[in-house]
Amino acid sequence: MRAWTVLVSVVALLAAGCSDTSGDGGTSPPDGTATSDSTSEPAPEPTGAESTQPRENKPSVEIATLPIGPGAEANQPDDQAKQCVGVSLTGLELPQGATVTYREPTLSQDVAYFEIDQSACGGQSPECTGHQIRSGDTPACFAGVRQVTNAEGHHATLIITADATCATAEDCTALKPGGISQIGFDSRALGGPKPSETPETPVETPAETPSDG
Repeated sequence: MRAWTVLVSVVALLAAGCSDTSGDGGTSPPDGTATSDSTSEPAPEPTGAESTQPRENKPSVEIATLPIGPGAEANQPDDQAKQCVGVSLTGLELPQGATVTYREPTLSQDVAYFEIDQSACGGQSPECTGHQIRSGDTPACFAGVRQVTNAEGHHATLIITADATCATAEDCTALKPGGISQIGFDSRALGGPKPSETPETPVETPAETPSDG
């Protein structure tokens, strides 16, 4: 009976040992849902300037007065106070690679007899402001003025300043002196009395009759 009791105790101990897998020496399976507290930072973007093609800075110069003369024939407005003129480059040869851009025309005059008024050209194009010419390509442009005095016999000269870019600094130096404007406007007599629609009939004076005596 004692031997049977000992055998039962041994079997019970073995069964208990096999069922205990959570002891200090055991390992737990990894948790599939666990996440790490540390997250990887994105790679920093490069701070250096992007590589671009270097800009080509061409030499440039201001031409105070372009040598200009009458160019394309301009249609004249019905308003006698307004005048339009075609403007062409004269006596200045542009070097290869040069571009000349016209600024807004101005007037050289003692007193304000005229003012720039592009409406005098009635839409004839191109207008001179912003007009560009190049070597071998110098088309005319149109500029208009309006007379602001009723007196005749006063003169104003059209002046066009321009900006030029050149292939070389030497080319710009050659363009800088510019030239002389040969375009001018003369004021007309405006505001005079209008002729009467019906001419006046001259009053006839009776002829004297000779006396008999």
